[in-house]
Amino acid sequence: TVKGTDVAVNAPMAPIAESLPEADKYFESESCAFQGLDKVYTYGSVVITTYPENGTDYVYSIELKDDTVSTKEGAYIGMAKDDVIKAYGDATNVTEAALVYEKENCQLAFILEDNCVKNITYTAITE
Repeated sequence: TVKGTDVAVNAPMAPIAESLPEADKYFESESCAFQGLDKVYTYGSVVITTYPENGTDYVYSIELKDDTVSTKEGAYIGMAKDDVIKAYGDATNVTEAALVYEKENCQLAFILEDNCVKNITYTAITE
């Protein structure tokens, strides 16, 4: 949820953008993976990236940038690795630097440094 609006990967971006205030920052560039433009919207501590498909922009990723925002389950930047595991259970993929969870069409990655969360990103699984 960003500023009271639910945001999910693979959701059309237009209705989301309409219900949010104007983005603090906006950037677009030719997509490397899709036909058209990738668009990046920054809303405070949340960055939403879209991908184009059949004339519609869909949410590709949602990145949480600092500890002023958290996941629906309460995970935040700075949270201990063990607390993430308590909240989410066993990860699909585990490395020294990341915990990655996959569910349906979404990947949730917690990037770690010194066993603390340094980045949280939801990414659409598009293939």
